[in-house]
Amino acid sequence: MSKGYSKNFIDMVNDADKNLLGVQLGSVCVKNDIPVSDVAEFLNVSRMTVYNWFKGSTRVCEPHLQKVEKLVNKLKN
Repeated sequence: MSKGYSKNFIDMVNDADKNLLGVQLGSVCVKNDIPVSDVAEFLNVSRMTVYNWFKGSTRVCEPHLQKVEKLVNKLKN
């Protein structure tokens, strides 16, 4: 288990719709143990926004869409 994320949160990300870009971001961040605060700072959004993306409760939209897509692709490789 990742030291930065609770088991409940990891389960929530794992159970979310993997077709959503934010959930894909959450999966790779959990896998690579990248803190939400780092992602939020990099994307210039709040930590709550990142948590909501990770859980699939909100969708990533412009102006963040392309930057998140690039980040997900980079972290997957």
